[in-house]
Amino acid sequence: MKKQRDNRCSLFDRKMPRKFERTTGKKRLHRSMAEKLRKYEVRGEGYEFVPAMMHLVRRYLANLPDEARNEMDKRLAKALQNLPYAKVHLEAALKQHDGMPHELKRRLFSPKYLNLSVEQAIDVTEISSIMQRARGLRNISVRSIATMVANTGKLPVKEVLDCCCCCCPTFTPPKPDTTPTTPPNQYEVTFTKLYCVDESDPEWGGSDEPYVVFGTITEEMAETGTSAVAVHTPVYEDVDDGDTRPDSGDQNLRLFGFTGPKAIESSVLITAFCFENDGGDPSDTTEKVRSTLTTVATTAAGAGGVAGWIVAGVAVIGIGVTYLIDLIAADDPINDSIAISLTEADADAKTTSVNPFIFEPLHFNGGDDDGIYDVYLKLRRV
Repeated sequence: MKKQRDNRCSLFDRKMPRKFERTTGKKRLHRSMAEKLRKYEVRGEGYEFVPAMMHLVRRYLANLPDEARNEMDKRLAKALQNLPYAKVHLEAALKQHDGMPHELKRRLFSPKYLNLSVEQAIDVTEISSIMQRARGLRNISVRSIATMVANTGKLPVKEVLDCCCCCCPTFTPPKPDTTPTTPPNQYEVTFTKLYCVDESDPEWGGSDEPYVVFGTITEEMAETGTSAVAVHTPVYEDVDDGDTRPDSGDQNLRLFGFTGPKAIESSVLITAFCFENDGGDPSDTTEKVRSTLTTVATTAAGAGGVAGWIVAGVAVIGIGVTYLIDLIAADDPINDSIAISLTEADADAKTTSVNPFIFEPLHFNGGDDDGIYDVYLKLRRV
């Protein structure tokens, strides 16, 4: 038996009234920002990163003189300059962000970064520190963070024993390996299929029309100010419990190695969103994902300089992208984005005994209301 929705009022509903809208001919109700924001109460990784990222967006959009812009500002501007709608997307996101009650944002995010003057820059060193602290806040609620700060005056920092990136103070870059090597393996990553675990409620109201949007960026792209790449699946119509799309075979939508198999020369990040088509334009949504992933990964690249930061920061990057899409997407995502990272060593290991390698399904659990979907990706060594 399906569980009924909990309609109890929360702080979010009191501060931001529910504004559901039913798209003509569709069965789902769009979620209000109040509902979307609830999840950030328990996503401690975004406590500092999200407001710092929005501050960098504010500086990008501000009419600041060139001499007032630092390395972070210039790299973000370079990464976004070839995306025709990036400025429009980020203006819309900032407007939504600024429109939230300040008291509400203080309950979700660090006031230190919410209250910065636009003239105050955030440099690479500060972003590196934010990324490092974010790793120590995984699976911690914002309420618990506030208690920690009240008791100790500082945020927890994750132990650096398992860290592989330059944001850790004890990290020593490995010495170059001078051993002769064979040419690197060539790879491609493709989307193969989508499986409907549970159709959205009410099931009698019609079938689902899901689609998936993928964004891809590498460490090198983020560090050099190169924009991300994004693609979307077809909108799959008439999807019910137990259905697979496509019905047979694989979709074979390329997510890495767009023009053919290539070597993984720097760590790859792939982020995925599953949407229900409720009046939005999938192509427009894809451009928004491209703009947001470019913004978030370029911000996180402040922890760059040594291979490995994109792997260590994958959870934080995923939260940043989810937040921006929550602000501006016309179609509601089914739960959060899911981000995965892939290094050359990972790819070599995964395909040593089985080629192609099928990843564990990306599980988008929107519950009874929004549906539950599994998305399958394939890694192939050539």
